[in-house]
Amino acid sequence: MFSRYILCALLTLLSTSVYSIQDKFTNESIIQRIDASGEMTSLLSIPSTLATQPRVIALNWSATEMLLSLGIKPLAMTSKNGYRKWQSNHPALPDGVAEVGDRAFPSFPAIVMQQPELIIGYPFRHARILNELNEIAPTLLLQQFAGFQQTEYRYMQQMRENYQTLANRVGKSELAALQLLEMDAELARLKQVLVDAGLQGKKLAYGKFVGMGYGLRVFSQQSLAASVAQQLGLSYEWDITLPGKDFTHLQLEQIKMLGDTGLILVQESSGKGERMMLSPLWNEHEFVKNDDIYTVSPLWSFGGPVSVIRMARAFTKVLLMKQVASNHASLTNTKGGSDVR
Repeated sequence: MFSRYILCALLTLLSTSVYSIQDKFTNESIIQRIDASGEMTSLLSIPSTLATQPRVIALNWSATEMLLSLGIKPLAMTSKNGYRKWQSNHPALPDGVAEVGDRAFPSFPAIVMQQPELIIGYPFRHARILNELNEIAPTLLLQQFAGFQQTEYRYMQQMRENYQTLANRVGKSELAALQLLEMDAELARLKQVLVDAGLQGKKLAYGKFVGMGYGLRVFSQQSLAASVAQQLGLSYEWDITLPGKDFTHLQLEQIKMLGDTGLILVQESSGKGERMMLSPLWNEHEFVKNDDIYTVSPLWSFGGPVSVIRMARAFTKVLLMKQVASNHASLTNTKGGSDVR
């Protein structure tokens, strides 16, 4: 009898110790594998010193991100606070960048005062004022959203073209080509991490709550999120979009259209999405029932290589961390239900 109790105690101690070591190792190894390449500046060949030539004004946040990634400090930009908040300030906006109005209504007098050599915008907001901008300085509009007839449009492919086009205009062609290769290498590395974890082909969609009664914004196949997921070896499922956009909006009752697809959800500020998530209907959706929902910090869906890598790392990390938590729970339940006889 005494030896039997000793055996039980030893087995319990051994299983607890193995579990603790395994759990700690798994969590640490996840972080190490995702962040193995270090900070973004060591992963991508981003110049440590920003050049002030040519004199470029960025009229949207994507152009600002791309210029900074190429080592060019914008002379001025629109909506600086918006870049810090909505683009998430990657790369960080340096001091000394002037502001020339907002994205929809840039200030012509403020732009003229800056004496730019090049202006960068995008058709969605700036095609209507292209002639006026060209009178100030040569203006380049980089496409962000699909045209109404572009059913096969993919932002990732368009981004590559935009990035190389912009780089050519500012004398950074070779750097852009190198950075795109580095981006692809990191995507391949993260894909292998997910393959090793048995997550290849996992069904996912990406969304965020938006205000003004729009509900849940779910990004479509045209979006950066879809391309990132696919290049990570995941299966991006959502394929309904608004004309000329890369997303659609779902109300609470419509979210069931996601079916058994997992949902990666942007962690928004307090208040957004609370009405939906507190409703009894929310708990009836399959991704909630299956605990197949993941939260990530705000990400920018219209950037260059920096935004691509940030999104890919965020997706990879939350998927692996959920897997660790699930394994933890399974091991705990197994240990709690075991009986040595």
